[in-house]
Amino acid sequence: MAHASDESDESTSEAPAKTKRDRKLGDEWKDWDGRDSAATVAAGKRLFFSLTGALLILLGGLGLFAWYLIAPRLAEWHPAAPAVALAALATALAALYLVYALIAATLLLHLRLPAPLSGFARRILAGIEGGVFWLGGLVGLGRDRVAHSFVQVHNALVRLARYRLDPARVLVLLPRCLTKEQLRAANALGAEYGVAVAVAGGGEVARERIKEHRPEAVIGVACERDLLSGIRDVRGKLCVLGIPNTRPHGPCKDTLIDLAALREGIEFYLRPPERPARVESASSES
Repeated sequence: MAHASDESDESTSEAPAKTKRDRKLGDEWKDWDGRDSAATVAAGKRLFFSLTGALLILLGGLGLFAWYLIAPRLAEWHPAAPAVALAALATALAALYLVYALIAATLLLHLRLPAPLSGFARRILAGIEGGVFWLGGLVGLGRDRVAHSFVQVHNALVRLARYRLDPARVLVLLPRCLTKEQLRAANALGAEYGVAVAVAGGGEVARERIKEHRPEAVIGVACERDLLSGIRDVRGKLCVLGIPNTRPHGPCKDTLIDLAALREGIEFYLRPPERPARVESASSES
């Protein structure tokens, strides 16, 4: 059986350490101005990749400018020092651009990757995602829209790996702001496939559920802000598929999820047994 704890040698049985201030339901929306809706924040993978490419170009330009400023000082130290520094900078930038190009090509061509390589690609993006969100804000893009695109890229990288897990090793985490009908439908899906389903109203509760169930993979359902925070919380310990909810009544109130996407996420992780019979009450909600 393949293991989803692909990004680190750390045990998945341990919950991530607490942050200084734990997240509660609604914390991520304290600055919400009431304008953005689920429809306006939706974005594909192209947005995050475009911002990433622009950031890498910006970093390259800043690196060359810094070299230009310090080159005279380096020359005073040794005549060959500026050339050596420029070669080192060019090598580092070329390696970074190559990794970016390989990740983009891998996603575009839908190539399969071993779980460790999929985790490595996600770590590369994790190293620059803060800069990507900064650049998005600089050009006037809302962080929810950038976060939605980030989740799509993250999911695509997860899906490049081959996961064949027992149902007992998969956990579905739901927000408590879902409608009662959708909570029932999501629980029915979990029962259909034999995977655990838990409701979490914040970061601490989510970590408690992870510690309780000890999964190897998680399917998180939440708004873009909570998904981004949750992926960061368990990075290096668990593999996560994120499914953004929709918010017809605003955040944290009677939200909805795509049950077909939830079903597909569960099936992605599971080893291929006989396909279980579909639960009509769940599919009717999608």
